[in-house]
Amino acid sequence: MTRTARHIARIAAAGIAAVLLTGCSSITDLTSSSKPLLKSSPSASPAASASASAAPAPTPTRASGPLDTGTVTHRVDQGNFSVQLTYWTSDNAKQYTAASSKTINVAAHIEDADSTHHVTVTTFQVIQDDSAKRAVVTTDSGKFDVTPPYPYNTVVTLPAATAGATKLTLTIRLDLLVETAPKSNSYYRSTALDTLTLPLLTNGTAR
Repeated sequence: MTRTARHIARIAAAGIAAVLLTGCSSITDLTSSSKPLLKSSPSASPAASASASAAPAPTPTRASGPLDTGTVTHRVDQGNFSVQLTYWTSDNAKQYTAASSKTINVAAHIEDADSTHHVTVTTFQVIQDDSAKRAVVTTDSGKFDVTPPYPYNTVVTLPAATAGATKLTLTIRLDLLVETAPKSNSYYRSTALDTLTLPLLTNGTAR
C-alpha cells in the first residue's frame, strides 16, 4: 500500500470512530429513513369496552288499569233499571304487585228506578282470580235497603295474589230483591255482575 493510500485509510477510520462516539442522535439521523415492519394499534379503553358491552336498562311497561286515576264507575243494566258501581282507592294502583296491600271502596246505587219500588241487596260478594287461583274475598249477606236514593257502601281488602301474577280479575256480585209493585211486599230476584281488572307489576316491571 502506498503512503497516500495508507493516509486515506487512516482518515476514513477516524471518521467512523467519530460517528460512533457522537451518540445515539447521529445514528438516529443515519437510520431515520427506515420504516417499522409492524404497526402497533392502540389498546381499547376499559371504560369504552364496558360502555359498549353494558345493555341499556329495560323501560318498565305496564298495561293501564281502571283505578290508575283513583276511581272508576261502571253501569250494569238490569232490565228496567241499572246498578251503578263506583270503585275508588287511596292506594297508588300503578304500584300494585301480587304481594302489596290493596284496599278498594265500593258504592252501589240504583239508577233509572223510582223510589216507590222497594229494592234490597241480599248478597254482596267479591271473587278474586289471579289466573293461578280463585278465592272468595268477601261475602256480605243481609237485607240492605238500596231504594233510591240510598246506596250500598263497603270496603274490600284484597288478599295477596300468587307470586308472579300479572293481573287480578275481580268479579263483583249483587243479589237484589226488587218489589214487583209499590207496597205489594212481593219481590223478584235480580243479580248484577260486574268485573274489575287490576294490572300488577312483577319485580318492578310488568310482564
